[in-house]
Amino acid sequence: MTWDKGLDYEEVYNKILRTMSKNKRRTKCYDAILLLQLRNGARISEATNAFLEYLKGNAKFHPRTKKLIVMVQVAKKKKPEQRMIVIPEDLKDVDLSECKGFDDPVALKKRVIQYAREKYGFNTHSLRFAFITYLLLRGNNPSIVAKITKHSRLDYILHYTEEKKAEDALLDS
Repeated sequence: MTWDKGLDYEEVYNKILRTMSKNKRRTKCYDAILLLQLRNGARISEATNAFLEYLKGNAKFHPRTKKLIVMVQVAKKKKPEQRMIVIPEDLKDVDLSECKGFDDPVALKKRVIQYAREKYGFNTHSLRFAFITYLLLRGNNPSIVAKITKHSRLDYILHYTEEKKAEDALLDS
């Protein structure tokens, strides 16, 4: 099985979006977090924190692109570092009023991880890898992808890239 668990970025994004539009309960909030994670190649904790910042009204429009963004602390870094999380356009019109009141990001993260496993059958970290694969297949430089996803070591991205290319070569031969 591939390192990204075979998840296709666009297919998974649309599936989560369709499910979210049907949900009327708090699981809509979990789907919104999964969309944030997938859209940004974020770690689940970063996506959860971004979602909470978005709910608090702390999103701002990027001056150049006019896309809605929030800044969050990067997970797994020794020195404090911020990263930009883009709010998907698809979330702007979603009623997330039932999501108010989350006050424990760690508990919320755990619920989202369990929800993703039970509802969709994937590990949330696979969404991060699906985003990386999506960018690499579009010809983005691995060092740029590493910067976007805040990988501290480029060799991780190169390893993923080479593994994917090796699998594709084997399948195409």
